[in-house]
Amino acid sequence: MLFAQFWLLPVVMALLRCVAADDFVPPNAWENKEFKKTIELSNSFTAESLELTVVNIDSEPVTQYFLPIPYDLISKISMFTAAYASEEAFIQCMLVPGTHELEDGTVVSYGAIQFEEPVAPGEEIAMLVKVHYAVHGTPFPSEIGMDDTQSLALEVNRYPLSPYTSLMASVDIAGAEDFTELTPAEIDDESGILLTGQFKYGPFHNVPPFKHSMANVSYPVDYPLITVTDLKRDIWISHWAHTAEFQEYYEIVNEGAALKDGFSRVEFMKRVQRTEGKGGNFIGVLGLEMTENSTEPYVTDKVGKVSSVMREESKLLLKPRYPIFGGWAYNFTVGWTNKLEDFLHISRTEQDAFLISVPVLNGPPDAIYRNAEVSVILPEGAEVLDVGSPLPFSNATVTREYSYFDLADGHAKLTFYYSNLLSELGSGEMIVKYRFNQAALYKKPLYIAYYVFGALMAFFVLVNMNLSIK
Repeated sequence: MLFAQFWLLPVVMALLRCVAADDFVPPNAWENKEFKKTIELSNSFTAESLELTVVNIDSEPVTQYFLPIPYDLISKISMFTAAYASEEAFIQCMLVPGTHELEDGTVVSYGAIQFEEPVAPGEEIAMLVKVHYAVHGTPFPSEIGMDDTQSLALEVNRYPLSPYTSLMASVDIAGAEDFTELTPAEIDDESGILLTGQFKYGPFHNVPPFKHSMANVSYPVDYPLITVTDLKRDIWISHWAHTAEFQEYYEIVNEGAALKDGFSRVEFMKRVQRTEGKGGNFIGVLGLEMTENSTEPYVTDKVGKVSSVMREESKLLLKPRYPIFGGWAYNFTVGWTNKLEDFLHISRTEQDAFLISVPVLNGPPDAIYRNAEVSVILPEGAEVLDVGSPLPFSNATVTREYSYFDLADGHAKLTFYYSNLLSELGSGEMIVKYRFNQAALYKKPLYIAYYVFGALMAFFVLVNMNLSIK
């Protein structure tokens, strides 16, 4: 199956069938020799990197290592990966159905790392784990002035949350110029340390399982928080025109801090002149990535064609009709055309079979996609054979789409439905394998010729009929 062959990472989320408890606590089979957690905030989303050195302290071989994840973040996970630190080999990761309530009422679920071979008692494993979340900090304060710098507040655990004892543990927060701890620590040892471009908790020693101490940390973010609430992306494949036509409809919102005193066009222009258009928590210009070698780009919105668009190689710089401040929304449609040869491959194993390979996302960089509907519309008469997606999707359908001069069954439309995607992970290519022969290629023009000929003959007969009464 192409789905298995072209999956971007074999470590993406799946359900662990062997565990299905409502109150699941992992067995105490591991000891964290070292647990280093880094929270990266340099993007509009949040990424956690874990450097783990773990030892099997059980009397039997173990195949699974568990990571607690706050239950309210489970649905926001965009990617969950793990790899051995000593070699470039990924380890299978999955989400465990089931929850566990901690002493303070916090509910966690679990991610499981599944080793291919059982880890023997006393054996040590070094791993690198990364979890991408489609979330960001909360604006703090929620309203600011037009010239103020935006700050976000993020709730973090001072300790790396783990169901196992950690001999040495630390939490680093990175990706901002400054950090401020809003929640004072009850114990001096739990207070964070401000370093250059980093805020550090720990190192801690002999941390017991599920140890936690929550803190709120604020940090400046002088850029907008772009969230695509809905994306409808259609890719039309034409063998007659030898083109792949892309059309995308965006509904975006800036989830940054709202304006405290309302908007003033005069004050806004003064700010732009003073800062030379740099910085700010508003969207003044939106960069849209297109596919390479694209032609005939266009941008429209509800009003009509957007003329304030400039192209730089494979990028469109779109200036919206108004600056998009915190809480403001905008919608638009963008499209372009590529030669079909840029994405089409002929199957060497099957006759009349083709492979189309296109990126899942283009669009603005550093954005969160809440809901994305990505469709590939094949030529009329094509038959879908197999599909593959580099990212996990919630649903996939094959329907019929009718266009101009579609006289038979219409086009086969394959649609993938995604949620909580990140632009950073959208460059992976989705694969569609389909069958399209010469008979299907010429079927449409023959149908059109047949109906046109029939219409002309009917017209010829009608004009030559003598309907006069003598």
